[in-house]
Formats: sequence, structure tokens, C-alpha cells
Amino acid sequence: MESTWMTTAVAVGGTLLGSGLTALAAARTERRKDEALGRQQQRQEAADDRARRRDLRVEHRKWRRDSRQAAYQGLMDAAYEAHGAVWQLARLTSDPYDRHRYDTRRGLAIDAVRATRQAANRVQLEGPAPVAQAAADWAEAVDGHIHPPIEYLMELGEGPPSEERTERYRSAAAETGRLVEAMQRRFVPLAREALDELMDEVRAGTAGAPRRPGE
Repeated sequence: MESTWMTTAVAVGGTLLGSGLTALAAARTERRKDEALGRQQQRQEAADDRARRRDLRVEHRKWRRDSRQAAYQGLMDAAYEAHGAVWQLARLTSDPYDRHRYDTRRGLAIDAVRATRQAANRVQLEGPAPVAQAAADWAEAVDGHIHPPIEYLMELGEGPPSEERTERYRSAAAETGRLVEAMQRRFVPLAREALDELMDEVRAGTAGAPRRPGE
């Protein structure tokens, strides 16, 4: 009888011990699963954060390119308008002097030149440095281009100028005109290069982005 109780006690104890070990193993397994899941979630959150940062950088570069392009185009449009206004003013040098027409066209030309300088100032904010400098030089050249016809027409209002004075005017106007064209040729490729560099960065950022589920 005593042997039977002993056997039963040992069996029960073995069963309880086995159940305890099984529960302990299950708990450890579950804990490891939870830890692995936690690490996986952390890695996913870190990956999502990197993706958000990358997307923000790409969007910023897109915005920067659009902003620069608008500033560059604004300068080109303003310089074109100024060139036309100065040309209209210079046409008066071959006509009989008319004070009213002179004042009107001079005012339009001065306003156009001022608009060109303002457009160049916007490019200063956008950069980069080589483009900003080229923009400033172009605006300076446009400003210089207006002076020969203004000075000549002021003298023309006082009486017919000499042939020598007329020749000096033509030479100065041609020189300032060539300078304007040279500054334009300098600005355009630099501006295009700056825009292309930003677009290359956008493409590189987009190409390097891993696809998310559902994309």
C-alpha cells in the first residue's frame, strides 16, 4: 500500500514537474517571439522613418528646383523686356528730337532695367553662387546698356550732335549691347546646369528608395 502511494506521488510529482517545465519552455518561447516581434517592429519603424526623411529630401529638392527655375525664368523675361525697351529708346536717336516721346520711352526703359535688377536679386536668394554672380553681372550689363542712348538723346535735345559724338554713341551702344549678349550666354548654361543637378538629385533619391508594400 505504501509502495502504491509512493508510486502515485512520484507520478503526480513527475506530471507536475513536466507541466511546469513545459509551461516554462512555452513562456520562454513566447517571450522570445515577443522580443523578436519587438525588434522587427523597431526595425520597421526605423525604416519608415528613413523613408519619410528621404521623401522629405526629395520633395525639398523638387521645391528648390521649381523655385530656382521660376527665379531664373523671371530674370530672363525681365532682361528680354529691358532689351526691347532700350531698343525702342535707341530708335529715337535716328528721329527728330521729341521730348514727350523721349520721356515716355526713357521711363519705360528705366522701369524695365529696374525690374531686371529686382529679378537678379531674386536669383541671389536662390543661388547657387556661380548663377547668382552671373545674374548680377547680366543685370549690371543691362543697366549699362541704357546709358548711351539716354546720354545721346539728352545732348540731341540741346542741338544736333557732331559726327564724332554720333560715332562715339554708336560705338558705346554696340559695346554695351555685346556685353549684354555675352552675359546672357554666360548665365543660361550655368542656370541650366544648376537645375539639372537638382533634378539628378531628385532622380537619385527616387531611384534609391525601396518599394513599400502596395507600391
